[in-house]
Amino acid sequence: MENNNTYAETLREKGWILVKNFFDAETIDRFRSDCIKFSKEGSESSDLLSNKYLSHLFTDEKLVKFLADLIGGKPVYFGDSSFQIASVEGRISNGFHKDSVDRKNANGLDWGIDYSIIRLGIYLQDHRNHSEGLVVRTGSHKTIDVTKGKKVNVPSEKGDLIVWYLTTTHSGNARRIKGIDYPVLMGDFTGGWFAQKLYYHLPKILLKPSEKDRIAIFATFGKQDIHLKRYLEYLKHRSYMVETWKKINYDCDAVEKIQTQNLLELIDMKDEAQKIDSVKYPPYDFDQFEKFNI
Repeated sequence: MENNNTYAETLREKGWILVKNFFDAETIDRFRSDCIKFSKEGSESSDLLSNKYLSHLFTDEKLVKFLADLIGGKPVYFGDSSFQIASVEGRISNGFHKDSVDRKNANGLDWGIDYSIIRLGIYLQDHRNHSEGLVVRTGSHKTIDVTKGKKVNVPSEKGDLIVWYLTTTHSGNARRIKGIDYPVLMGDFTGGWFAQKLYYHLPKILLKPSEKDRIAIFATFGKQDIHLKRYLEYLKHRSYMVETWKKINYDCDAVEKIQTQNLLELIDMKDEAQKIDSVKYPPYDFDQFEKFNI
């Protein structure tokens, strides 16, 4: 694996990184069995630290130290994580987008050089030669335009780690077309109307199938700075996140180990979320976040 400082520089330059062989096969197999086990139990899901099977992600010292090097500070976890199983979800949505507060506000603070909120993706199967992986746009973390930046169908394999900024344009569930490595038909209208329509109607015989039932794990981290403060305020206006926070019940054993390690800071938003009426509160307003532009 490359030097962590090199990965941090690449992340700042490209907006995303692929770290080869970050996890060993045994760890990935455990993640896969844990996701399936939890899903089969039919338990009500919240974030991963509240999941007795998957909370070990946050006590992985190698991972947490790596995240600290990427963002230049102690990582903060605030309840934003999940996993997806394709056969359970039915259909994994796709389409280029950003997840940051200022994704439609070119004058927002998100576009400063010190942006620090990252999301990690752990895809538990091969996407170098199979479909349903991640597509990113290199350099797109520097603009609000989701059509800018070279498209890369990330060639992740079992054991790899992908990290990107919330400001980076990306899309999930990418199709790989036989004989074509470049995602030319990525359904974003940049190839024109015909390319957009063709992308969703390609015969299966032309597509590389998924290697196996697609399972992916996602988690978001920040550090104690203005970006995290703004993002938490923004998430209070997103019903999916408020409902997730209301179900938080962090695994006690994992929390105790995290406190002993002293590598990761935790924020529990459950009490604050309980005060929010996710039906009646108004949608977020970008102007309200300008008060944090200090």
